[in-house]
Amino acid sequence: MLLATMLGAMAGLFPYLELINHFRWLLLAGSAVVALAAFWTGGRVLFRLGAAVLVANVMLAALPLMSRASTSARSTLRVTTFNVWIGNHEPQAVVGFLREEDADVVVLQEVGSRLEQEIVPWLRDKYPHVISCARRNCGLVLLSKAAWLDAGSSDRTRSSPPVVWARFAGTSKPYVITGLHLAYPFQPAMQVDHIDWLADRLRQGAEPQILVGDFNLTPFSLKLNVLAFKANLRRHATLGASWPAGRFVPVVLLDNLLASPEVRAVNVSYGAASHGSDHYPVTFDIALD
Repeated sequence: MLLATMLGAMAGLFPYLELINHFRWLLLAGSAVVALAAFWTGGRVLFRLGAAVLVANVMLAALPLMSRASTSARSTLRVTTFNVWIGNHEPQAVVGFLREEDADVVVLQEVGSRLEQEIVPWLRDKYPHVISCARRNCGLVLLSKAAWLDAGSSDRTRSSPPVVWARFAGTSKPYVITGLHLAYPFQPAMQVDHIDWLADRLRQGAEPQILVGDFNLTPFSLKLNVLAFKANLRRHATLGASWPAGRFVPVVLLDNLLASPEVRAVNVSYGAASHGSDHYPVTFDIALD
């Protein structure tokens, strides 16, 4: 436990070590067991060491709570994010879920040309406003009930993630929703570059920002906490799980929503089924001041 905790703390220097931090809750549980075992056996040195490791993991586990979004009792916007998986063979199940979930804005990841043709046309009556980069090195689709002021997309590169974005009027001032799909966990150096690019982009925006999608990072990862700090974002989910799905029980939360401080959290719900994907969909009810 001590070695794993120390290695995870070095993720800023060695990005591959971030994989340890994703399972912070396991380190927390393991260090608690070690500390209790040492206490019952009477080993003072081992107990003190185990207690120190436990305290360190409690502090690291609490770090994401420092950027938790403030709450509101009433929702003004519903946003669903869903990595549908490029190999999905149940597109009508995805369509059925999205129609029933009835979000105002939907962001889909891993949508190729096949899935775009099998999903988007069936939702046009509910979501007439669509921006898609599914047929490029991007694989994202943003669906909206309401029209936007302007919108765009950009492809995946070594230094930047694929994004789709739309700028909406809002009731008092415009706001921007950006959908994204960060580099995979086994591409940690690329993840660092993607986080830096996002932080720079979001810092330049004067309007409220809503960042949603598949981050491929858990709330306990150093990189996601760095992004929240650099771009002044608040996290809208921390303790849920969205991956892996299908035949497995989800154990980590990779799909999330981070937003400016004036965007408040109302509710987070996780899909009851994967609808042919390896992720569960996640829906955020939020309120914009």
